[in-house]
Amino acid sequence: MVLFHTHILLGIIVFLFTKDFFSGGNQIIFFLMVLLGSILPDIDESKSKINQWSGIIGKIIAFFAQHRGFYHSLLFFVITFMSVSYLWSNYYAWGLLLGYLAHMFGDGITLMGVQIFYPFSKFKIKGPVKVGGMVESVILIFLVILIVKKFL
Repeated sequence: MVLFHTHILLGIIVFLFTKDFFSGGNQIIFFLMVLLGSILPDIDESKSKINQWSGIIGKIIAFFAQHRGFYHSLLFFVITFMSVSYLWSNYYAWGLLLGYLAHMFGDGITLMGVQIFYPFSKFKIKGPVKVGGMVESVILIFLVILIVKKFL
Protein backbone atom coordinates (compact mmCIF):
# COMPACT_ATOMS: atom_id res chain seq x y z
CA MET A 1 0.00 0.00 0.00
CA VAL A 2 1.15 3.53 -0.62
CA LEU A 3 1.96 5.15 2.70
CA PHE A 4 -0.90 6.74 4.66
CA HIS A 5 0.48 10.27 4.29
CA THR A 6 0.58 9.95 0.50
CA HIS A 7 -3.04 8.78 0.38
CA ILE A 8 -4.15 11.67 2.59
CA LEU A 9 -2.26 14.20 0.46
CA LEU A 10 -3.76 12.73 -2.72
CA GLY A 11 -7.20 13.12 -1.13
CA ILE A 12 -6.48 16.75 -0.25
CA ILE A 13 -5.31 17.45 -3.82
CA VAL A 14 -8.42 15.84 -5.31
CA PHE A 15 -10.63 17.88 -2.96
CA LEU A 16 -8.88 21.17 -3.75
CA PHE A 17 -9.15 20.66 -7.50
CA THR A 18 -12.74 19.31 -7.59
CA LYS A 19 -14.62 21.02 -4.73
CA ASP A 20 -16.02 23.78 -6.93
CA PHE A 21 -17.72 21.22 -9.19
CA PHE A 22 -19.87 19.81 -6.38
CA SER A 23 -22.56 21.36 -4.21
CA GLY A 24 -25.44 20.24 -2.08
CA GLY A 25 -24.21 20.08 1.48
CA ASN A 26 -21.59 20.99 4.02
CA GLN A 27 -18.20 21.35 2.32
CA ILE A 28 -16.29 20.33 5.46
CA ILE A 29 -18.19 17.03 5.60
CA PHE A 30 -17.57 16.62 1.85
CA PHE A 31 -13.83 17.14 2.51
CA LEU A 32 -13.90 14.56 5.31
CA MET A 33 -15.65 12.09 2.99
CA VAL A 34 -12.90 12.60 0.38
CA LEU A 35 -10.30 11.92 3.07
CA LEU A 36 -12.21 8.84 4.24
CA GLY A 37 -12.40 7.56 0.67
CA SER A 38 -8.68 8.12 0.25
CA ILE A 39 -7.87 5.72 3.11
CA LEU A 40 -10.92 3.40 3.33
CA PRO A 41 -9.69 0.76 0.85
CA ASP A 42 -6.81 -0.05 3.21
CA ILE A 43 -9.23 -1.28 5.88
CA ASP A 44 -8.29 -4.76 4.60
CA GLU A 45 -4.67 -4.29 5.78
CA SER A 46 -4.21 -4.99 9.51
CA LYS A 47 -1.33 -2.51 9.88
CA SER A 48 -3.16 0.40 8.23
CA LYS A 49 -4.38 3.35 10.29
CA ILE A 50 -7.99 3.01 9.10
CA ASN A 51 -7.97 -0.65 10.14
CA GLN A 52 -6.55 0.14 13.56
CA TRP A 53 -9.05 2.98 14.05
CA SER A 54 -11.90 0.60 13.14
CA GLY A 55 -11.38 -1.65 16.15
CA ILE A 56 -12.88 -5.12 16.02
CA ILE A 57 -14.55 -4.46 12.65
CA GLY A 58 -11.16 -3.70 11.11
CA LYS A 59 -9.66 -6.84 12.65
CA ILE A 60 -12.46 -9.00 11.24
CA ILE A 61 -12.15 -7.44 7.78
CA ALA A 62 -8.36 -7.87 7.72
CA PHE A 63 -8.70 -11.49 8.86
CA PHE A 64 -11.10 -12.44 6.06
CA ALA A 65 -10.13 -10.07 3.24
CA GLN A 66 -7.15 -10.17 0.93
CA HIS A 67 -5.27 -6.85 0.83
CA ARG A 68 -5.93 -5.03 -2.43
CA GLY A 69 -8.78 -7.40 -3.15
CA PHE A 70 -12.49 -6.61 -2.71
CA TYR A 71 -11.98 -3.33 -0.81
CA HIS A 72 -9.81 -2.05 -3.65
CA SER A 73 -12.33 -3.00 -6.34
CA LEU A 74 -14.83 -1.00 -8.31
CA LEU A 75 -17.51 -3.37 -7.06
CA PHE A 76 -16.91 -2.33 -3.45
CA PHE A 77 -17.12 1.33 -4.31
CA VAL A 78 -20.19 0.98 -6.51
CA ILE A 79 -21.91 -0.70 -3.56
CA THR A 80 -20.56 1.92 -1.14
CA PHE A 81 -21.46 4.86 -3.41
CA MET A 82 -25.01 3.60 -3.92
CA SER A 83 -25.44 2.90 -0.20
CA VAL A 84 -24.21 6.34 0.89
CA SER A 85 -26.32 8.01 -1.84
CA TYR A 86 -29.46 6.14 -0.80
CA LEU A 87 -29.02 6.28 2.98
CA TRP A 88 -27.49 9.73 3.33
CA SER A 89 -26.54 12.00 0.45
CA ASN A 90 -25.48 11.86 -3.17
CA TYR A 91 -23.19 14.85 -2.50
CA TYR A 92 -21.24 13.05 0.22
CA ALA A 93 -21.18 9.83 -1.82
CA TRP A 94 -19.33 11.77 -4.53
CA GLY A 95 -16.82 12.93 -1.93
CA LEU A 96 -16.20 9.34 -0.89
CA LEU A 97 -15.86 8.28 -4.53
CA LEU A 98 -13.35 11.04 -5.29
CA GLY A 99 -11.23 9.94 -2.35
CA TYR A 100 -11.45 6.34 -3.54
CA LEU A 101 -10.24 7.37 -7.01
CA ALA A 102 -7.30 9.17 -5.40
CA HIS A 103 -6.50 6.00 -3.46
CA MET A 104 -6.70 3.84 -6.58
CA PHE A 105 -4.38 6.21 -8.42
CA GLY A 106 -1.87 6.03 -5.56
CA ASP A 107 -1.94 2.24 -5.35
CA GLY A 108 -2.19 1.89 -9.13
CA ILE A 109 1.24 3.41 -9.71
CA THR A 110 2.97 0.96 -7.35
CA LEU A 111 4.73 -2.28 -8.26
CA MET A 112 2.01 -4.29 -6.50
CA GLY A 113 -0.78 -2.46 -8.33
CA VAL A 114 -4.51 -3.00 -7.88
CA GLN A 115 -7.02 -5.50 -9.24
CA ILE A 116 -9.66 -2.88 -9.95
CA PHE A 117 -12.09 -5.43 -11.46
CA TYR A 118 -11.73 -7.95 -8.60
CA PRO A 119 -13.37 -10.53 -8.24
CA PHE A 120 -14.27 -10.69 -11.95
CA SER A 121 -10.74 -10.34 -13.30
CA LYS A 122 -7.16 -10.67 -12.07
CA PHE A 123 -6.08 -7.82 -14.37
CA LYS A 124 -3.87 -5.37 -12.49
CA ILE A 125 -3.22 -1.70 -12.96
CA LYS A 126 0.34 -1.16 -11.77
CA GLY A 127 3.33 1.08 -12.19
CA PRO A 128 7.01 1.41 -11.27
CA VAL A 129 6.80 2.98 -7.80
CA LYS A 130 8.14 1.08 -4.78
CA VAL A 131 6.02 1.68 -1.67
CA GLY A 132 7.98 3.77 0.83
CA GLY A 133 10.81 4.24 -1.67
CA MET A 134 12.56 7.32 -2.99
CA VAL A 135 10.04 7.93 -5.78
CA GLU A 136 7.15 7.92 -3.31
CA SER A 137 9.07 10.43 -1.17
CA VAL A 138 9.50 12.69 -4.20
CA ILE A 139 5.77 12.35 -4.98
CA LEU A 140 4.98 13.23 -1.35
CA ILE A 141 7.09 16.41 -1.55
CA PHE A 142 5.51 17.31 -4.89
CA LEU A 143 2.01 16.91 -3.40
CA VAL A 144 2.88 19.16 -0.45
CA ILE A 145 4.21 21.81 -2.85
CA LEU A 146 1.05 21.53 -4.97
CA ILE A 147 -1.17 21.99 -1.90
CA VAL A 148 0.82 25.01 -0.69
CA LYS A 149 0.78 26.52 -4.18
CA LYS A 150 -3.01 26.10 -4.37
CA PHE A 151 -3.34 28.32 -1.28
CA LEU A 152 -0.97 31.06 -2.48
